[in-house]
Amino acid sequence: MHSRIVRTTIHIVRLAGMIALLVLLSACDKPKVEEFPTEFTLTGLNGAKTSSHAFHGKLLVLNVWASWCPPCRREMPSLERLSKSANSEHIAVAGISTDESVNAVREFVAKHSITFEIFTDTASNVANILGARVYPETLLIAPDGKLIQRIAGERDWDSPAMLKALENAYQGKRSAADFSRAATAYSAK
Repeated sequence: MHSRIVRTTIHIVRLAGMIALLVLLSACDKPKVEEFPTEFTLTGLNGAKTSSHAFHGKLLVLNVWASWCPPCRREMPSLERLSKSANSEHIAVAGISTDESVNAVREFVAKHSITFEIFTDTASNVANILGARVYPETLLIAPDGKLIQRIAGERDWDSPAMLKALENAYQGKRSAADFSRAATAYSAK
């Protein structure tokens, strides 16, 4: 009889715990649409300031990275190839380095012959404003300045599937599924 009471008590406690969990989960707000700054200022390697509005009218592939980050370093050649192969009237590629040393960024860019625009963010102010959470993280920003998607981790940016997905995004066809298929994890070419 005693063991039956114990078992019943255990079941009641488990059931109460599950009910409490369901109540807590149902009380959660629906996820809010991510707020994204429509304008921010970037600092070039030469110290010149550039407004994010300079990229309006183009799909911006904005990569947040650091030269000390191995996945970031591995991803750079793919971004460079994308910058050369994508339609430059539709798609712009840019990077924001969060390195504390601008000289380290300059050396990396020179050593790896990076030609697309690289900006510096030594205090990570812009990266924080943009909500970057990991390195590398690439933000796809629509021609109207609105965030389309965040893609965390290194990717193969110049694959045919990615080029098609980016061109579709430029044209306003913003399917997250397209990017999920195209933004596969990087594999060495």
